[in-house]
Amino acid sequence: MKHITMHGTLTVNGRTVIIHMGDQEATATVDGTLFNVCSLWQLYQLLRLLV
Repeated sequence: MKHITMHGTLTVNGRTVIIHMGDQEATATVDGTLFNVCSLWQLYQLLRLLV
């Protein structure tokens, strides 16, 4: 079985968002504050809060 991970960095309204998804965990760090996101939907909602 292959393990797929995704890492990314983006800037939303001047705030740095670092995303890590894979190995049965998903986290988003916004300006140093860690958020656990269990699905893409939760990640989407977090990004909407920043906009």
